[in-house]
Amino acid sequence: AEEQNNFLEIYKDYVTNILTPTKNEIKTILRKWKDSDSWRQHTDELVSPTPINWVAIRIKRPESLVDKILAQTKTFPEGLVYNSLRIVNDTVAGRIIVYCLSDLKLIHETIINCKEFDVSTQNPPAVFLEDKFIRKLGFDELEIRGKDTGYCAIHYILRLKKTIVPDGKRPWFEIQVKTLAQHAWSEIEHILGYKPSCSQSATRQKQFKIISAHLNAIDEHFDLLFEEVLSNQQEVIYKPQSIITPENLPKLLNDKGIKCAQDEIDKLLKILNSRGVNYVGDFEEVASGNRLKIIKDTYKNLTKNEPDNSEIVANLAAIKGITDDSYISEAVRTQINFKEIWDELNAE
Repeated sequence: AEEQNNFLEIYKDYVTNILTPTKNEIKTILRKWKDSDSWRQHTDELVSPTPINWVAIRIKRPESLVDKILAQTKTFPEGLVYNSLRIVNDTVAGRIIVYCLSDLKLIHETIINCKEFDVSTQNPPAVFLEDKFIRKLGFDELEIRGKDTGYCAIHYILRLKKTIVPDGKRPWFEIQVKTLAQHAWSEIEHILGYKPSCSQSATRQKQFKIISAHLNAIDEHFDLLFEEVLSNQQEVIYKPQSIITPENLPKLLNDKGIKCAQDEIDKLLKILNSRGVNYVGDFEEVASGNRLKIIKDTYKNLTKNEPDNSEIVANLAAIKGITDDSYISEAVRTQINFKEIWDELNAE
């Protein structure tokens, strides 16, 4: 008990001075990745990818660390001491959940080439995927692992290159990358209490593999649907009398110099529909002449910033039916005021 109490004091100091600053810095990086603007540079297509559904990061609980250190005596021969904490490579751990299998490749390249991360050579990236997915995504060079349960993910052991934590104390941390379907299975696996060290019946192992195969099939279907949507967006031809749809909206916006991300399409469509901009001709009318320039100039003058995609589209919808340029500027100012009030209320 005394040994564990002493270790708890060491842990508290380590969390305060090392792990919490590290966690906050990682969180800042991953939040930027969650923003669709981060991915515009990765494509020449009409729509920029939005691979990340959500991100999360945590610090390992003290009882979990105690259990790990005491159970793995070869890895932690000194027992419950400060140096054992430094050896653990998942005292801080994060998850990146992506939509589709193809997104795993984009996130992998981003992590490997990230200027803010060192990638461990002692514990290189490990892939838990079926062989066909490994070949499809080009992950043959990664360390390939497997689980009887059919668990799927890619694990990375990383370290921050630049951090407020002194160089000699920078901790390694783990990032797991999974699709939504893979995440669902890992959560179910956890609830079922499966442990690799425990013997499992042949029937249970078979059930695990069947469920995993079903989820892999779902991932494949998601990939096919996504590829079809992208293809339709590239090939679409619209006319003034065409109804604005998720397929033609990206090209319609792009032709006016407005870029959008895949996860913005539904929101932008709702904004237009709410103001009666339902047809291609409606949009071409509100975006005609120098209206886009008036919107951008008004934003720069009042907010000192460029309007984002949703702000541009919201303002175009708001000026439907307005022909006088001075009234357009006034309508844009009103939209800016609406947003400022909303931001203030959210902050409160």
